[in-house]
Amino acid sequence: MLQQSKTTEINIFILAIFLMFNSVSIGQNNKIVNNISQLSKMHSNVFQLSDDDRTGAWCWFQDQRAIIDNSNPKKPVLLTGVVTYGDKDSDQRGDIDMYWARLSTDLKKPMIEKGRFKLDSKLQMDDHASPAFMIRPDGKYMVTWSMHGNDKYIRTRISKTPGDPTIWTETVKSDAPRGGITYTNPYFLSEANEGKGQIFNGIRSRGFDSNYLVSNDLGENWIYAGRVLDAEDPWPNNGDGGRAYVKYAGDGKSKVHLFSTDDHPRVNFNKERTAPGPYLNSIYYAYIQNGKLYKGDGTVIDDNLLDDKAVPPTQMTLLLKDSTLMGKDAMRRGWVNDIKIAPDNNPFGIIQFRANDNPLDHRYFYVRLKDGKWNVNFLAYAGDNIGEAVEADYTGLASVDAANPDVVFISTSCNPVTGKPLISKETGKQQNEIYMGKTADLGKSWTWVALTKDSKCDNLRPVVPTWTKGKSLVLWLKGEYPNFREFYTKIVGQVIQH
Repeated sequence: MLQQSKTTEINIFILAIFLMFNSVSIGQNNKIVNNISQLSKMHSNVFQLSDDDRTGAWCWFQDQRAIIDNSNPKKPVLLTGVVTYGDKDSDQRGDIDMYWARLSTDLKKPMIEKGRFKLDSKLQMDDHASPAFMIRPDGKYMVTWSMHGNDKYIRTRISKTPGDPTIWTETVKSDAPRGGITYTNPYFLSEANEGKGQIFNGIRSRGFDSNYLVSNDLGENWIYAGRVLDAEDPWPNNGDGGRAYVKYAGDGKSKVHLFSTDDHPRVNFNKERTAPGPYLNSIYYAYIQNGKLYKGDGTVIDDNLLDDKAVPPTQMTLLLKDSTLMGKDAMRRGWVNDIKIAPDNNPFGIIQFRANDNPLDHRYFYVRLKDGKWNVNFLAYAGDNIGEAVEADYTGLASVDAANPDVVFISTSCNPVTGKPLISKETGKQQNEIYMGKTADLGKSWTWVALTKDSKCDNLRPVVPTWTKGKSLVLWLKGEYPNFREFYTKIVGQVIQH
């Protein structure tokens, strides 16, 4: 009992220090409404974007996984992409597919037309190979992708004509990463490269760490720039650790904002990082500008990202610390879901933790920078993990809307307010459903509505591409997801006018 009391006192002290720099809420006033009309003006029916005979999935460490070209507001163009599943004898196994649609202003028929374009044939049966998209300043679309660290190539294709998602250049493979590459995250920065403009592309590569590439010619060629972070090994010669998980968001001008973990959430370590121990992932924030890495308060923590040296994530600004108490529950094994830039040019997003290290009880937190202060608020119960037990922190995931930062979309297998398991009347099993949430107080309280209910299968990994104020389009994966190399999910979506 004495040891337990001492641990509690330490946790309370940690939380008190944390509260000095961040505003924290544990969501006492959250509620659920019964009808989507109570949270929206209009909405479309759920529609399917992908082909019936081609199930596919995306990972969540590539951004942007979906984009909307709103240069013609009467016919916006939507693009997204997946790794397509096939068994060992299938000719579609590991295809990298891009799906597109021309959207309508009539929510009764949200898509005017749609199509599919094969970016790569039988590349890799692994959702880590899913693509990331960007709209270039000249209006052309650019897409990049990679294998799951199995080779050193970033792959790029560019649309031939602005606004046309049907005709693309041939794939260009560049070995600029200088090592095995996983994930791509391209963002155009208009003020970079001495005001000439530059594409930043965050990747995992050398040292199993966050690195980045740049392109000074709109993605035609790539140059290795440097290492962003150097995650410390959990203990010497540990083969599973030493890799921070990073999410990026560019502001379109000069900054790239990032959330990071210490490591993979299953890794544990002692304070000295000499052996396994009681310490688990915390979540951190920093930003990149002009080749330097900054803490949230503007302090430079790496004055030259272009060399091969880098700092560990622990030097970044702390967002939520491992073992922080929320009510009576200790938050453990943090991971990142989403980061975007709000209309006020501040970063915000969603992170997740396990409550009391219970893999059946994950929690989402909404984090938002406002007036120089991070607001870290309990968002919702996320439920259990999806797929196989070895990936105990694979939740259904959640996404924010850059154009409407008071709106979020989550996948959860529990009631988001009470934590009660969602048992489908169709299957008699716990299923992941999609919920939309709204806040009016920076995330201190939320009102929720279910977009799916009593489903016959899971609804997973929502993605919300940036569109326009007052309107959201949410895409998600509907089906079953045994693991990252096997998935039976289709892309569906819904348009909601707030």
